[in-house]
Amino acid sequence: MWSTHSLGYLLVSVFHNHAACRSAMNRQLTAFMLILMLLLPGCLQSTEVETDEDVQEEIVEEVLPTIIAVEQTDGCDNLNPLHCMLPFPSDAFLIEDNSTVTGLRVNYAESTLPESGSLSNSGESAEIEALNLLDGMSPSTQIMTAFSTLPNLTGVADQYSIGLSLEAGHATTLLNLDTGEKVAHWVESDARADDESATILFIRTLRSLEPNTAYGIGISGLDVTPSVAFQAVLDGHQTDAADVEARQESMAALIEALNTSGHDVTNLNDAWQFHTASLDSIVGPTLSMRADALERLGEDGIGCTVENVDDDWIDDTEMDFRRITGTYTVPQYLEWQNPPSRISTDENGTPQFVENAEIPFTLVIPKILSDNNESGPLVVWGHGFLGDGRGAISSAAIGWMQEYEVAMVGTAISGWSFPDMDTIFMGLANVSYFEHQSDRLQQMLVNQMALARTFKGVCSDITELYHNGTNLVDSSDVHYMGYSLGGIYGASITAFSPDIDRAALWVGGSGFSTFIERSTNYATFSDGFILPQAYPERNDRAILIAVCQHMWDATDAETWLRFAESGYGNEIGPFNILSTISINDAQVPMLSSDRAARTAGIPVLNGSMWSPFGVDVVDGPITGSAVVYWDGGYAAMPDTNAAPPLGDAGLAHNEIAPIAQVNSMVEDFLLTGIIYDTCNGSCTFDYNTDQAEGWDS
Repeated sequence: MWSTHSLGYLLVSVFHNHAACRSAMNRQLTAFMLILMLLLPGCLQSTEVETDEDVQEEIVEEVLPTIIAVEQTDGCDNLNPLHCMLPFPSDAFLIEDNSTVTGLRVNYAESTLPESGSLSNSGESAEIEALNLLDGMSPSTQIMTAFSTLPNLTGVADQYSIGLSLEAGHATTLLNLDTGEKVAHWVESDARADDESATILFIRTLRSLEPNTAYGIGISGLDVTPSVAFQAVLDGHQTDAADVEARQESMAALIEALNTSGHDVTNLNDAWQFHTASLDSIVGPTLSMRADALERLGEDGIGCTVENVDDDWIDDTEMDFRRITGTYTVPQYLEWQNPPSRISTDENGTPQFVENAEIPFTLVIPKILSDNNESGPLVVWGHGFLGDGRGAISSAAIGWMQEYEVAMVGTAISGWSFPDMDTIFMGLANVSYFEHQSDRLQQMLVNQMALARTFKGVCSDITELYHNGTNLVDSSDVHYMGYSLGGIYGASITAFSPDIDRAALWVGGSGFSTFIERSTNYATFSDGFILPQAYPERNDRAILIAVCQHMWDATDAETWLRFAESGYGNEIGPFNILSTISINDAQVPMLSSDRAARTAGIPVLNGSMWSPFGVDVVDGPITGSAVVYWDGGYAAMPDTNAAPPLGDAGLAHNEIAPIAQVNSMVEDFLLTGIIYDTCNGSCTFDYNTDQAEGWDS
């Protein structure tokens, strides 16, 4: 005779995670009904039923829970044995924490992050303190998993057929679990895969995901075999992996949600979910630093010191007039100024003021202003990749100054500037050094904010700005213009600074981790990244780039672009941008520009030679923001996450700079805020014939 307790246990066993797979439930339900027919009448009538003990034992063995042995590693997600951190990102690395906005917190163990060759030799592990302070996963990180065999992506949405991802029956679903809505995306296999590990499958998002939101991924029908652990979940079996068992209930709910959305759950290869971090978690510490810095800067900044004045410093008397170099005073939160350096924080991770630091600046006045003895507007300049804030403003940028009749002031985009090279290379062998780099990027935003405030305020009337009794620099209204890296971080700098409300961004984008491997600039670091002393396993490198996005979020344009239209609370005001993009750019891939436009919610100008999926098209002239794609007829870039040939690096990226009709559009926007359509119906250009007067070919 079975006891009531035994039947209750059986009932729980049969119905446990029934939503995970209806076929598995049906099999167990059949067994359960058979037992009931054999045993339940005897219980109800309190009479014994003669039963063959051997038969009863056989039946009992059939209905007892099947416990599946799963390959396990401490600190890992044991749902996928192919890599400790796959699938990524995942709730496997989140724990409950009622002190956070989301009620969750990242929980990477000492053994979770991939270990470099240099760390394994020293017996150390890569620990990144900042990651475990976040209350969720990065809204901008890459989404990925892997299988033991290569998925068949026939008929799956790629970057040119994104709309397929929203259709019924599509093999992959990215689902907003809070709203039940499908999220458009595209899919690709890792073009950088090697023979040593399983090939990663990327689920590519189109923009930043929503903060503080639960997302689920379902993958079906790709001619691949689910992992042992995931198959156990589908079959309604228990496993011996505690982390898998802890998610059985949430996995069942996810599969039910996928089924409700129309996803085919009868042929699931993989499914998992994650929760994104809140904005408070991502930008809260940085905004705290900003508020403290603004209080210390006051309305006019603290001060500046001129160290050198060069008149006619380059051999071009038609353009150059005066270059002023020196330092300006900035509240510093880094423990020390030179890299590698971390932000000083209290026990809660809140940045703490360290000292007032002197930061180098360069201010250039073009000859046209001195010739006319008139003042020109002041523009903050953002330099290119691994620049220093002085080189480009003293050379390439002088053409814009002369043409637009403006003065420019610039400083380093710390974190990605030339002095940061050593820290970046150290990060290739120990990823924790990217925490230092991330902290310098946050201090960079303070530096840039202080630059605009100082030269709009206390240093707007220094003697060196005068010529024949006229102050040649009108800093009453300060704007921003950046190129390449300066175009990427320009949105962040503009959003962060209360003294800048308009930015002209040349060949920029957002979502650093998504596009970095598609850039020729990645070649600067790739050789060092694969060394035995670094991370020779391809999948380790892919995961670490995605992990770094968690740290880059605080400064990535993708975070700050979401504030362009409406601002953020009482702290960040709205701002306008003109994003000028060159099709087939090998340094800043066009898909990153697409992400920026979508995240900001800005339209593409009619006549543009590319219209990104999900972006509105408008006719000019307009007041506000827009993105414009110009086609100079350059060779197509690879469709994969492999970098273009190095020989292509400077073509589309650089040769758009002197084009007359492009500059006319940028100048009008920068100085008036109005975007005029200078494309004449088609935004194309010929580098050999369309250059602005005075630019070198």
